[in-house]
Amino acid sequence: MAHIVTDIEELYKRYFGRPYVVPTAKGTAKTTQYGMPLSREMLGREVMLPVTLRGGDMEITLPCCTIRVQGEKSIVRTAMSERVGTVKELWQTDDWQFRIQGVLIAEEGRAMPDEQIVTLKRLFELPGSITMENALADLFLDKSDLVCMTSISFPEVQGRNLRHRPFEMTLESDYVGSLD
Repeated sequence: MAHIVTDIEELYKRYFGRPYVVPTAKGTAKTTQYGMPLSREMLGREVMLPVTLRGGDMEITLPCCTIRVQGEKSIVRTAMSERVGTVKELWQTDDWQFRIQGVLIAEEGRAMPDEQIVTLKRLFELPGSITMENALADLFLDKSDLVCMTSISFPEVQGRNLRHRPFEMTLESDYVGSLD
């Protein structure tokens, strides 16, 4: 059986226009201060900050991806007479948003990563929250790791290899399990 070699760094750069490179230095910590591992052995190499999603009876680990964390606050601004500017009052801190971009890679001998695509589709269609494990995300989520997948897309790949399928998704923190 033939082995197909995939250069993850080049593949990510091709689809998202920037390299997937995480420099490592000797003596660098292997876990966060809360004990979450920063890397995992996957696809025959060390993968930094993999994302694992679980919901229902499904689980998928996304090895070749990046994660962006964004937060916002709701602030009430009140103009005061005879004063420059406004008085600001924090109303609430909104949910954390996680934007994940990555590439699904088909298993050896498969034409496309259809099983992984279907798993992500089914996780998206679940009516409740799912859990997300990631060393960076764990710093922003409480111990339950509950998130809601709010959007998912599989951008077009004209003239590209079918074995590689880029994806993008947005998730939001769900502290109170409001979707369950």
